Amino acid sequence: MTDHKKSRRQMTPEEIDTIRQKMLERKKILWNEIMYEIKHEAGDRHQGLFDTIRENGDRALEDLLESKLLGLVEIKARELENIEAAINRLESGNYGRCASCGKWIRPARLEVQPFSVRCRKCQEQQERIESV
Repeated sequence: MTDHKKSRRQMTPEEIDTIRQKMLERKKILWNEIMYEIKHEAGDRHQGLFDTIRENGDRALEDLLESKLLGLVEIKARELENIEAAINRLESGNYGRCASCGKWIRPARLEVQPFSVRCRKCQEQQERIESV
């Protein structure tokens, strides 16, 4: 990795465009996965569950499978929200600044996790605070 990517600095317009495209692609994938899970997985699971419930009255099994599906969808929905917030920061010109210290987030970090709102140091501090 070059020193250019390691340094805290504002990203170039080319880097921002690359990250924007990456986020838009990920957003599209997530929406497709969510829609698939809701339409296919939930539908298939519920049909079997309805049959089981009619036979056994086993509501606990239905609750367990619903919560598992909703948990997976919720994780993806949260990632979508993070991506949307990052895209909004891109459009408003606030993208790449740490929400805690105000310094630039290293481009290498943003390439890996484009919706990061904090630099690595501040994120670690935030996680320590939240774990208490």
